[in-house]
Amino acid sequence: MAWRAVFTRPLRAGDGIWLGPAGPVLGTVPGGRVAGPLMAVAVSALAAAQYATGRPIAIAWLAIAPLLASLVLRPPGTALLAAWTVLLGLGLALHGHGTVGRLTSPLSVLVLLAAFAVANSVLRIAAQRRLGQARAVARVAQSALLREIPRFVAAARLESRYLSASAEARVGGDVVEVIADGTNPRWLVGDTRGNGLAAVRLASVAATTFRDACAQPGLSLTEVARAVDLSVARAAGEEDFVTAVFAELDPRGWLQLVNCGHPPPLRLSAGGELVELAPAAFAVPLGLHPDLHLSTFSVRSGDRLLFFTDGLLEARDRAGRFFRVDQQTDALRRPDLQAAADELLDRLRAHTRNRLDDDVAVLLAELTLTDPGRRPAAPGLRPAAAVTERAALSWMSRGACRSEDPALFFPSASQDPR
Repeated sequence: MAWRAVFTRPLRAGDGIWLGPAGPVLGTVPGGRVAGPLMAVAVSALAAAQYATGRPIAIAWLAIAPLLASLVLRPPGTALLAAWTVLLGLGLALHGHGTVGRLTSPLSVLVLLAAFAVANSVLRIAAQRRLGQARAVARVAQSALLREIPRFVAAARLESRYLSASAEARVGGDVVEVIADGTNPRWLVGDTRGNGLAAVRLASVAATTFRDACAQPGLSLTEVARAVDLSVARAAGEEDFVTAVFAELDPRGWLQLVNCGHPPPLRLSAGGELVELAPAAFAVPLGLHPDLHLSTFSVRSGDRLLFFTDGLLEARDRAGRFFRVDQQTDALRRPDLQAAADELLDRLRAHTRNRLDDDVAVLLAELTLTDPGRRPAAPGLRPAAAVTERAALSWMSRGACRSEDPALFFPSASQDPR
């Protein structure tokens, strides 16, 4: 059903945030229109059975119908069924063979329970209205953080997915932001320390500052990252920070990255080789005033780039085994980019049995470069390192120190996972 898909299907590129009412229409549940008539028929059959036996001693039991109706029907429908139930009970009492005192007591109980059913329906509608208003406000607020991701930018096709570890939430402390203006698209993938409203607020600060900085002409990727760091530092608490990777794609065949304590993205070449785009030196996360370094990598048309948050690396099954991203090349190589992103997340759900301990954000890009014969040289060009199990697990071991000393999340010395 449509309302179930809202909470179970991950966000996709182009979906944005749905700002309509959350869940079913207030006061109704699936099959509610049928439930009223069915309950009326059922309570009438029960009354008829008591009348036929001539022993209307279970009049109070007729109240089951309006009590159940108060859970699925709106107050008018519940009131009609309650009135019909009371009339049936009164008829049984008038035609009963018992004493007046014996029948008055269950009839009084029936009236009280019927009135309680109507009151319960009114209170349920009021609570659902307040919840609906809160959800609507939350969706509008979330739309400022997790905006619509374009499917196409200059020289690339994009697919994004977001899985929240919180029940009935569509966004948390992870950030995926894409700026498609101009010939060189930029994007930010980040992860806020912690969870809850504080993490969402800090993630919103990072995304908003990134958009504003990219809108200013002439700012390099490093300067954009510095602007986001300053904003995060002002808004963050004493132990808060944001790991992030900034990217800028040059259609001539270069990818520039600024990595601030974030898992490096992966590049899947057209030949099927999965390599890690690791910088020469890892900087500390945003909010801790990192020493920013720009890394440039050579890319080709047909390459696929996978950007993700550490929730993908740290996902475990019931036996405690981590999700192996380096073993998902066949999923990432599926011809359809959307199917590749879906397959990756389906495997993650199967591995964890739909139980996530952290949010997961994924951005999958397929490059459509022109591949000119001779490209200009790019400063600071570094070869990508092949992904191994040791390299993938090293990110999780380094992430263990975040809760103790955020400044030690990643060492500043050059890392070579090979």
